[in-house]
Amino acid sequence: GTVVMAGQVAGKPVVVIDIGGGRRTTYEPVQKSVTVGQQVRAGQVIGTLALPYGHCLPAACLHWGLIEGQRYLNPLQLIGILPIRLYPTH
Repeated sequence: GTVVMAGQVAGKPVVVIDIGGGRRTTYEPVQKSVTVGQQVRAGQVIGTLALPYGHCLPAACLHWGLIEGQRYLNPLQLIGILPIRLYPTH
């Protein structure tokens, strides 16, 4: 894909990659090691997990997203794990 954004959103470091077909993947909080316009391939390092961001403190967690147009989709469909069921956390 192509890196289309690598910077701050609402104070958090974010990387966004256009993967084609009107779809983009998002990674947050990630300190970038890529630049806008750079071509990246599956498995390539795009950055490092940033601390201390997020609700997972003191641990770290990655928020991974998939957007098609203006619609958010389940990113797990990219790796073939379906169906997904989300349960309440409390």
